[in-house]
Amino acid sequence: MSSWFYVDAGQNRQGPVSAEALVEAFRLGQVGLNSLAWREGLSEWTPLGQFRDELGLAAVAPASPPPAFVAHIAAEPAAPAKKGNGCLIAAAVVIGGGVFLLFVVGILAAISVPAYQDYIGRSKLAVVHMEGQAAKLAVQEFKANTDRCPRDADELGLPTPSTEGLDALAVGSLDDGRCAVEITVGTLGNVTSAAGGRLLMALEEDGTWTCSGEGIPDKLLPPGCR
Repeated sequence: MSSWFYVDAGQNRQGPVSAEALVEAFRLGQVGLNSLAWREGLSEWTPLGQFRDELGLAAVAPASPPPAFVAHIAAEPAAPAKKGNGCLIAAAVVIGGGVFLLFVVGILAAISVPAYQDYIGRSKLAVVHMEGQAAKLAVQEFKANTDRCPRDADELGLPTPSTEGLDALAVGSLDDGRCAVEITVGTLGNVTSAAGGRLLMALEEDGTWTCSGEGIPDKLLPPGCR
C-alpha cells in the first residue's frame, strides 16, 4: 500500500498517510484538486486532480464548509447620556482597537495573497509540465525505434496543446544532438511572472532526462527543473 504526502490548505506538508486518509482529507475540504501530492514512484509533486481515477475522487462529495457565524445583537433602548469621561475613554479604546485590527488584517493579507498566488502558479505549472512528460515518452519511443530525434511535434503526431498556461510545445534536437522537448509557458491563472518563460527537457545519452527553466521564477519551477 502506497504512502501519500500532500500539501494542505495551510501550505503545510502532511504525511505519510494512506490513500484512504488522503481521500478523507479531500472529503473534509482539507485538500482540493489543485493541492500538490506525492507518493513513491512519482518523480515530482503533482496536483491531486491527476489522481482522480486512481483514488476514486469523482465519487467523493467534499464536505460543505460550515456556515459563517453572524452575531445578532438585539436593539435596546438607548440609555440616557451620563456626564463624565468614561464613555469617551471607552470609545477611544474601541476605535483604537479597530484601527489596530485593520492594520493586522492588512499585514496578513499582504503576506497570504502573494503566497496563495504562488501556490496556484506552481500547481498550474505542474500541470503544464505533466503534458511535457507525455511528449517525453513519445520522443523516447521514437528515438528507440529510429535511432534519431523527431523533427517536430507533427512527426510524432502530438495533438495541439490545450492546457491553460501552455502556449507552445516543440520537440526536436539540440545543437549537441540531444533530443529535446521545449515548452513555452503562458499566464498561470493570475500569475504572469512566468509568461514567456521556457521549460527545456533533454534526453541524455544514458536514457535519463534533465530539465531546466529559463525566464521562470525558481519558486514556481517543478522540483526536477530547478
